[in-house]
Amino acid sequence: MIIFIVVGVIVCFAVLEILSLRLPEKAIHTRIETDLSLCTPEEEVVLRYTVSNSSFLPVLHVSFSIGFDEGMTVSAPVGEAQDWVLQKSFSGTQIEHRMHLRPRSAVKGQVHLRIERRGMYTLGRHYVELGDYLGFKTTIRSVEGENRIICTPPAWEEAEDLDPLGGLLGEISVLRFIHEDPCLLAGYRDYTGREPMKQISWVQSAKTGKLTVKQQDHTAEADVAVLLNTEGGNRASLEKCLSIVRTVCETLEEKRIPYLFRSNGDVWDVPEGIGRSHLYPILRALGLSRLSCYTAFSDLADRCVREGRASRTYIVISDELPDAAVQKLQASSAHRVVSFCGRKGEEK
Repeated sequence: MIIFIVVGVIVCFAVLEILSLRLPEKAIHTRIETDLSLCTPEEEVVLRYTVSNSSFLPVLHVSFSIGFDEGMTVSAPVGEAQDWVLQKSFSGTQIEHRMHLRPRSAVKGQVHLRIERRGMYTLGRHYVELGDYLGFKTTIRSVEGENRIICTPPAWEEAEDLDPLGGLLGEISVLRFIHEDPCLLAGYRDYTGREPMKQISWVQSAKTGKLTVKQQDHTAEADVAVLLNTEGGNRASLEKCLSIVRTVCETLEEKRIPYLFRSNGDVWDVPEGIGRSHLYPILRALGLSRLSCYTAFSDLADRCVREGRASRTYIVISDELPDAAVQKLQASSAHRVVSFCGRKGEEK
């Protein structure tokens, strides 16, 4: 009787070993995805994963691990796979789970993480290790991440310094209300998708066959330009300038005040507009910026002055305030120029 039991156990092990050796590597599929392409340092990012077996044979040994770069804080995964092993090293964090998969089955779960510093990161780099039942054969497959996420700068913490800006935006809001008088209508132009719906002239759109917006007199219409200066300065203060830009732009969005953005560095220009589609490229450029400077800020100021927009309000953000360029802007504008200094965190 004992002999039959021993033989039966040996046969079972042999069958399991043969089945595990016959399992094709391509039968194991992995998928990692995230629903965000842009985040902030304080925002939680959810990474969703799926490990599936498309074969009619069971997979007795699968080791699935995901790697995260340095600068990412990873919390414990949740889902069907709970017994993860989290390992930290100088290059980042790796979480690993050993599992078995039934025929035609899948294991799903989530990993929650936060990105500490701004920049572009690749998510989803993972490894799959397959082994036979008795451990005689092991294959490892490495898959590079395909999900890229950009972390934009953190919000400006010194929110009390925005009080003068709040007063300025209140003045602009009043001017915008006054300038909606039809008497200030100077003409029409094509709709770009950045203007608010109330500016669309439906009568003129019906005549021309395309969306058209009202064009107000530029000498009377108030508008806002946010200018970032990346010339000179140290990295810490320029990083603060990026945070100030983010907070100022988000404040303008909250007040529903259209604005344009310009820089003399690698943050690039964004034309006048408002809304999420307008703010997104600014936040994306802030996250990708290497703090490079391509031209002097005085050249950027001269460019603004040449446009002759006396009704334009300028918000200048710089490491150190370029007084000569600010004076040029002030002389060309009927409104006061608001300048934020990244090094001192002061408003003038």
